[in-house]
Amino acid sequence: MKFHFAAAFVATSVLSLPALAQNYGSAGCGLGSIVIGPGEGFSQVFAATTNGTGYQTFAITSGTSNCKTTAQAAVLEQQESFMVNNYAVLSKEMAQGSGETLAGLSSTLGCEPSLQPAVASHLQKSYSRIFSQPGALAALDATRRELQSHPEASQGCSKLSI
Repeated sequence: MKFHFAAAFVATSVLSLPALAQNYGSAGCGLGSIVIGPGEGFSQVFAATTNGTGYQTFAITSGTSNCKTTAQAAVLEQQESFMVNNYAVLSKEMAQGSGETLAGLSSTLGCEPSLQPAVASHLQKSYSRIFSQPGALAALDATRRELQSHPEASQGCSKLSI
């Protein structure tokens, strides 16, 4: 039996697709993620081929084409870790509209300390939308969206668009 590397690569790519939380598929970020998108199966082979033209290296270095810079990735990791580790307390404090952990989340999102009361009030009013999907990361995404729609927070919170 003759081993074909290309067939093995395609089979491995198709069978080992991860759950996708990013804006790109298993081929990774880069030009292929923009042109092809986060589809599944053979579309990711085409995305990987497009990425392999050298654009992916540039995208990773520059933080473009769905790639994040090291600094952006670190901020996102910090926000996700904070939300996951404090999810239950944050749910309670958002419902109340105040609390130390909620103030910590505000800080993690880069909100100016003077905005903390407005942020807490807006998140309290948005509670049902923030917690409409299960899980800490869904709540984090919804929290960022809600604050981006708030006139003051969108200007005074520097780490909402990661």
